[in-house]
Amino acid sequence: MIPIFIASVSPFSGKNLICLGLGLKFKKDGYKVGYFKPVGFSPVHIEGMPTDEDAVFLSKVLETDEPPQSICPVILTDDLLKSLMSGKDLNIHQKTMTAFNRASEGKDIVIARGLGRLSAGTCLHFSELDFIKESRAKVIFIDKFQSCVDMIDGFLYASKMLGDQLLGVAFNLVPPAKLNYVREILVPFLKNNGITTLGIIQKDPILGAVPIREIVNTLNGNILCCEDKADELIEHFMIGAMNVESALSYFRKVSNKAVITGGDRSDIQLAALETPTKCLILTGEMYPNASILGRAQEVGVPIVVVRADTANALEVCENLSGYVSLHCKSKVQRAAEVIEQEFDFKTIYEQLELSK
Repeated sequence: MIPIFIASVSPFSGKNLICLGLGLKFKKDGYKVGYFKPVGFSPVHIEGMPTDEDAVFLSKVLETDEPPQSICPVILTDDLLKSLMSGKDLNIHQKTMTAFNRASEGKDIVIARGLGRLSAGTCLHFSELDFIKESRAKVIFIDKFQSCVDMIDGFLYASKMLGDQLLGVAFNLVPPAKLNYVREILVPFLKNNGITTLGIIQKDPILGAVPIREIVNTLNGNILCCEDKADELIEHFMIGAMNVESALSYFRKVSNKAVITGGDRSDIQLAALETPTKCLILTGEMYPNASILGRAQEVGVPIVVVRADTANALEVCENLSGYVSLHCKSKVQRAAEVIEQEFDFKTIYEQLELSK
């Protein structure tokens, strides 16, 4: 069994994307794949057992057929932290490795997903670095393209700490304008320092899109119509705060969008419904009139009413679009395509001594 640990320099860098893409590729090539997350921080209860929401989702997509306590044995909650701070011995080390060994049974490859930095979990007395060393995992480090210095420092530090356990690194969310810079400057620099670049992933409109349902949940909104469209993906967010003539011209330029406007702006709402709009988000907890609701139902556009004001709603939605959630079928398929296209599986298979 070969363990592969996915770590990152900074949070929300795309670890789930890599786990999913790698796992589906290995399964496609005939390998039995397991999934493991030593520590989770998005608690849910499955069959009466606490576990991690992302871990449950990924294990289902990868069809690992493991019980919740095997895929994520430690859930980082306030109660757990209070117990740790009081000096209670929670035996995290043994609990983690017992679950990992159980999740590894009958598998060719187990993909393990970390919280981020190698120091993560130190307060649990069993850090990610400890787990990597004990499990003898090969490690892929990923980071989103933002602070170049922090990213390269992180990759170099990982190489220093992991040695030959570092399989390679990957760049995520790379703007098109920075592709040549990554390929011509950063990749050769890393190679000269003994680090292999396994993938360069550009910003992807589908992966960065936000399901309407996620907008509703995050803003604590109320969806008034067309709930069957709640899994549609929103790629752009636009504010409607101008006159009708300007709004029509403005809205026609962008498709796959949500329009955020005040609940009292029926003129803007109607203009949005006459253009390629996927969702109307009405702020200030103000409800549309009957004619707007009827038109939205006619053209199949969900209307979501939220308490937040327009500026706050926009900020929340834009933050959501920066966090790649994969919890919908269209994103799962796209994630598999992107990783298979952009990752150097030839090098991965050679380094792991695997055959296709």
